[in-house]
Amino acid sequence: MESYNVYMDEAPASGTNGDENWEVEFRVVPNSADDGDPENNAVLAGLDLIDLINLRDALQQEIDNFALTALEAQAGVDEADEEIMP
Repeated sequence: MESYNVYMDEAPASGTNGDENWEVEFRVVPNSADDGDPENNAVLAGLDLIDLINLRDALQQEIDNFALTALEAQAGVDEADEEIMP
């Protein structure tokens, strides 16, 4: 079974208020086609397809949890505003 390496590339991006921010991009490269140095440069090396699927699912769950928490917090703020105003 093919294994894969995950790389995280960072590049500076200009912020809206003049501060410098960093943009991050992830790349997934099949190990058989990887001409870089995965042992030293890859964020995660040697993942098989099942590992990548599990990683995707775990990340999606965390994103969903964060979004749900933010929506619940916003709903709580909206309800509090309605209670204050007659």
